[in-house]
Amino acid sequence: MSQRKYLDRISEVDRLELIATRIRRNAIENITKSKVGHPGGSLSVTDILAVLYFGRTHNADSGLWENIMRYDPQDPLWPQRDRLVLSKGHAAPALYATLAEAGFFSKDLLKIYRKIDSSLEGHPAMYRVFTENGQQVEHGTKGVDFSTGSLGHGLSAAAGMALNAKVYGHDYNVFVIMGDGDLQEGMTWEACLTIPNKKLNNVCGFIDYNRLQVDGCTDNINPLDPLDEKFKAFNWDVRVISGHDFYAIIDAIDYFKKTRDANEKPLMIVANTIKGKGVVDCENVCSFHAVPLKLEEYEKAEADFDGKISKLEEKMRNTKVPEFNVTPLVKGLPAEKRQDLMEMIRKNPARTYTEPTATRIGYANALMRLGGYEKIFVLNADLAIACGVTAFSEKYPEDDPEPCNRRSLNVGVQEANMMTMGAGLASCDKIPVVNSFGIFSTGRAWEMVRQDISYPRLNVKIIGSHTGAALGEYGVSHQAIEDVGCMRVLPHLTIIEPSDAIQADSLFEMALLHEGPLYFRVCRNPTPLFYSDNSPYGISPVNGFEIGKGYKVKEGTDITLICAGPILEEALGVANNVKESVRVIDMPTIRPVDAEIIEAAANETGRLCTVQDHFENGGLKDEVLSVIAAKGLNVKFDFIALSGYAESGSRDDLYEKYGLSANRIIEKLGLTPK
Repeated sequence: MSQRKYLDRISEVDRLELIATRIRRNAIENITKSKVGHPGGSLSVTDILAVLYFGRTHNADSGLWENIMRYDPQDPLWPQRDRLVLSKGHAAPALYATLAEAGFFSKDLLKIYRKIDSSLEGHPAMYRVFTENGQQVEHGTKGVDFSTGSLGHGLSAAAGMALNAKVYGHDYNVFVIMGDGDLQEGMTWEACLTIPNKKLNNVCGFIDYNRLQVDGCTDNINPLDPLDEKFKAFNWDVRVISGHDFYAIIDAIDYFKKTRDANEKPLMIVANTIKGKGVVDCENVCSFHAVPLKLEEYEKAEADFDGKISKLEEKMRNTKVPEFNVTPLVKGLPAEKRQDLMEMIRKNPARTYTEPTATRIGYANALMRLGGYEKIFVLNADLAIACGVTAFSEKYPEDDPEPCNRRSLNVGVQEANMMTMGAGLASCDKIPVVNSFGIFSTGRAWEMVRQDISYPRLNVKIIGSHTGAALGEYGVSHQAIEDVGCMRVLPHLTIIEPSDAIQADSLFEMALLHEGPLYFRVCRNPTPLFYSDNSPYGISPVNGFEIGKGYKVKEGTDITLICAGPILEEALGVANNVKESVRVIDMPTIRPVDAEIIEAAANETGRLCTVQDHFENGGLKDEVLSVIAAKGLNVKFDFIALSGYAESGSRDDLYEKYGLSANRIIEKLGLTPK
């Protein structure tokens, strides 16, 4: 049913037109005076933003009006607010002008758009409050629910947010606005497949379909039609409208809200728009995608906007609007259970290991015994069995009758979508554990880790399984030998590689307690239990491993071998089979590396050598070198690492051929065999 008669009764469309005109004027002013920005896409999406933030619908049953989005500018992180993800992040000027109009921050802030120390970056940065060096820090822009800019990420982030609402008992909606460019990214279609398949009917998408992109017309570069049929084929409910018709936009959203609970499908609104709408010189001109108006063009547009604003204000002053009531915003408390993770760790101690066990299994055992902590959510990309988390997925299946037990989800072969869904969940204060092979977690999904996890410092635990040449017969396509390097270049990321299952089990406790993004590198094959009660290597058990701490597992005075992960076995093999006195340090935290234990070893043995099942660049070797450089250590340095790709073969054969076996290490370092 159309809302038109109700909207006309209170001159609602005139009010929205006035707001949209103010938004357009402010957006263009900011772009022109900053001499940077994207006018075309900002102008085309403005009417949609105006309706979402300021629109109202009439409830015929109650006789009350209801705001389309529920939000509180004074409480931008209110957990039960409706979310908006601007996937086409280059339209940030329109979003910023909208948020200022809504009261999230002063309009004066718009004047320093893209300037140094301004919270209004070139593309939206999600608003976060976190603790750094004991101080509470605010980052991003109030009102921005997710960082965007790189196209194609938005729908996946929205999926994670919507999943949080479904599982944890919130009633909010997630709106996401995409552009033509988003629809040319494969990741968008991964999310398009997942959202209806997982019945995330609280997602409402908008396509700002202006048919222009950076280099020209989409119909010439990458035609997208028939868009409605494509989305229907992916099992979406679809509406095709004019993106500048306030009646049509409101009716589509009203339909979404009224049918959501009865309709298992999410809604995609294909909004046909005009790029540059409202500025005659910009309309349907491709070159204005990322080029500001010239001063004379801006002055003409400003005069047009000011004239339109004056006429609309006068019209509204002269229009008698009957009294009406709007449903007040009721801010209930989150219904989620409050739990103490430390107490849960105390009550659920690690099991006893008695035989060689893969580190992936140690990690999975920790995950399982702490699975009762309801903030933990596990995402899999068709590799739950391989990553060892089947038990968790079976205990907390996605189809469990109790929603709060649906804390595992298999998205299928969609590493990029899965990673950003995890980020969306983390933005809602959950602890997503994202499982895949190391080569996919850090390679295929690297940009998602950078943009959606590292930059906003979201609390995502990234699992990289089946790593190193030790993976063996899988071959080069699956042997992650550059994964640590991929993660090391990203700020804010902690990197852990446990050496045995006991350490993996213990350190994953710490990973869950750690606030911030973390990469946990584990192996496929069974590994000796270095830290067992009766360790065959004479290593004493450790009562609680710590992030950032190295462990001296063998004394020595002539040379120190430093390693992370199961290759510790080879380092110990060297130490036990040469005449020299070899110190061995197990360094499970690659970043932040334990600088003190490295400095002590350098001073006491005079020679350091890193041993890593990883390409020679980017791994533990580079972390140790950074300590040597920072502290100005006078020490002889060597390294054992892969110099390139390996091949298919057994772990032992590959280690021998490519110089990672104890025998080859002894040979390279010129040590004397016993």
